[in-house]
Amino acid sequence: MKLWQKTSMTRTADGGSVIRYEAEGCPCAIESRKRAVPHANRSGSWMHTSYFLLRPDGTELEFWRLRDAQDAAEGGDR
Repeated sequence: MKLWQKTSMTRTADGGSVIRYEAEGCPCAIESRKRAVPHANRSGSWMHTSYFLLRPDGTELEFWRLRDAQDAAEGGDR
């Protein structure tokens, strides 16, 4: 298991955020993206966080848990 460190954080106007994680010796990065999801039947929204594995070839994979994204980056499944 590698040590993942937060390397940047950006806040969005709607209250969300993007946090980037990187690990030494790993060519991939992980972004935690918190975004506002509108309610289906009324006004307002709720916040949802997904974790995206950013591969060196420019592709992305979405995960619901940070640990799952880390496992995939370190050579696990997917």
